[in-house]
This record gives sequence, structure tokens and C-alpha cells, in this order.
Amino acid sequence: METFDYAAIDKAGKRQNGSIAATNSREARDLLRGRSLTPIELRAAKTHSKTQFQFEKKTSHKQLTQATRQLAILIDASTPIEEALKVTALQFERSSMRQILLDIRSSVLEGSRLSTAMSAHAKTFSSLYTAMVASGEKSGRLASVLERLALDLEAAQKIRRKILAATVYPMVLTVVALGVVTILMVAVVPKVVAQFDSFGQDLPLLTKGVIAVSDGLKAYGLMALAIFIASIFGFRQALKKDAFRRKWHQFLLKLPLVGRLIRDLNAARFARTMAGLIQSGTPSLAAMETSQYTLKNLIMRDAAIKAASYVREGSPMSGALKRTKVFPPLVTQMVAGGETGGDVGLMFSKSADYLEDEFESATSVFMSLLEPLIIILLSIVVLLIIGAIFLPILRLNTLVL
Repeated sequence: METFDYAAIDKAGKRQNGSIAATNSREARDLLRGRSLTPIELRAAKTHSKTQFQFEKKTSHKQLTQATRQLAILIDASTPIEEALKVTALQFERSSMRQILLDIRSSVLEGSRLSTAMSAHAKTFSSLYTAMVASGEKSGRLASVLERLALDLEAAQKIRRKILAATVYPMVLTVVALGVVTILMVAVVPKVVAQFDSFGQDLPLLTKGVIAVSDGLKAYGLMALAIFIASIFGFRQALKKDAFRRKWHQFLLKLPLVGRLIRDLNAARFARTMAGLIQSGTPSLAAMETSQYTLKNLIMRDAAIKAASYVREGSPMSGALKRTKVFPPLVTQMVAGGETGGDVGLMFSKSADYLEDEFESATSVFMSLLEPLIIILLSIVVLLIIGAIFLPILRLNTLVL
């Protein structure tokens, strides 16, 4: 089966655009005529080889959320998967998502599972996404899993917007502060120093220090900036190596405040995914093996893998998570309560709600404190520069009097 894009005229004389699956162009025209459409344009939809998809553009988070929501609604309404994919694809006329969904539809028509077809587009559908779709296919609750994925994507989008809104002002303030200080040190201080040289007086220690910093910025500022940029690039490259990334993630978890935030955020994602899978009928062990992909921190992901192995050996889920000594006590305690009460999925959901609220509260407090802290630091630096400039003038006035 191939996918053809068409333009046709209906009975009312209106132009209709869309796509249709057929073995060849002749069959596609016959199918269109069977729908009372007169084809005027017909061309094979562009398909991509595996090599081409290595350079596939990643679709936006918003488009992925929209596609997932649409697929969940259609499949829940008993729409065949291939038809749901076609209808959803037609919603994205000027987006790479359209062709991606059509390619997935072609693979499904050829006999591939939906999760397998999606895994060929790794830049669009993450390993977690395809693993959850596969679990939905196995459990027969694909619509419920897609609904959960849509909810999770929407929640993640809201968190991103909140974090972006909270960090934009401090970032702009930081850039402005650095710009003001740099201008003062490079442009203003040297001109004032040139006036001091004619005084023939010994300069105060603060003034000497500011002059030294100014001379250093003028002489080595560009070099320092180049080293800083190179260090960031080198660090990003090092993070691509598994051993270094594990050490970095372990270091982050040991930090006093940051470590707790990272732990809570990762645990919330894990708990949210576990809740969705278990409530969709996925066995606990399969849910753990799938949910490990939500853990961005490699140390916590290793802990989830160990916990899954403990469950495979017969250990209760709460005990397995507790043995790793990585997950917050709240999660293990609530899961234990769920095991006792017979509703583990609900307890995972409640623990995710609590951890997400804690993360949001902590980040809000941190950001609200960061703004005045930046302003105070900028004020101190500017006052030091002003003091360094005026101290020699005041000393000269004292000598004249």
C-alpha cells in the first residue's frame, strides 16, 4: 500500500484536498471516484528511507501533544489505527508531523505494530513514548495509554512554561548586570584612572584593586570569554559519555538543595508514569521496566532497574524501591500503603501529585529569592566601583583643605 496526496472536485464543485492509501495510482483514482470525487491532481506522498530519517527534523512538543491527544480520541472511539493516523496526519498540513504520521500509517498497513513503526522516528517519539504504546498494545488498552501520554505531555508543557516564565526575568537581569559592570570596568574606570595619574598620590587599596580588575578585563577579557565558551562546549561533549554523565548525575544528587529538587522531579515523573500504566492494566513489573525511561538521572534509572530485578525475584514493589535508597521515602511509604489497600496505581498518582506540588513550591520560592539577590549583588559591585573612583577624590580634597 502507498499513500497518495490528491486534489479533487466533489459534487458541489468544491475543491477537496487529502490523502488516500492504495496499491497504485489507478486504484487511488477509482477509490476517489467511488467517493463521488473527481481527481484533478494525484501524486505519491513523499516517503523517507531509514537513512533519510536519521536527519529528520524533531517536531515540537506542542505538535506531539496534539497528535497524541487526537489519536487517543479517535482510537477510543473504535477508529482503526490506520484511519486514526490518517485523520490525525491531515491536521498538520505544514508540519513534518504530517509526513511522519503517514509513514507510520504505511508501516502499520504493511503489518508493523504501532509502537514498532513509531520507534523508527526516534527524534519525535522517545523510547518512553514507544515503550508505553507497546505496553498499551499488549494490554489491549492503547486508547487509555495514549490518553495518559497526552495528559503527561500537557502537564510537562505547563511545567516548562512556568519554569520559562520564572527564569526569563532573572536571566535578563543577570545579562544586564554583567553588561553594566563590564562597561564600567572597561570604559569608565580607565578614563578616571588616567586623571588619577596626574595627582601623584598613592591610591587607596580599593581603587588599586578595581584598576587591576579593569586592566585584567581589557587585556584578557576576550581570552577569558573564549575559554568560558570552550569549557561549556567541552562539558557538553563530556556529558555525551556515559561514565562522565553518571558521575555528574551522582554529584548533582549530593548537592543540598538542587539534589532534592532533581530527586523529587524524577521521582514524580516515575510515579506519574507508573500510575498511568498500572491503572491501564499493565502488570507492575512491566510498568516498572517501562517507567524507568522517565528517569533522566542515570543514578535513579539504575536504581529503578535494580528495583525491577528485585520485584522479578519476588520482592514487593515498595520494598524493592526502598532497597535502592534513592527514591524519596514518601513514594515507598505510599506504595506500601497501596499494596496493603490493593490500589497501587492510586498511591503512585497521589505521590506524584505531592512531589510535583513540592517541586513547584520550591522552585517558586527559589526564583522569588533569586531576583532580589541579583539586584543586591549588582548594587554592591556598582557601589564598590563608585567607591573606588571617589575615594581618591575625597582624599585629594582632604589634602587641599
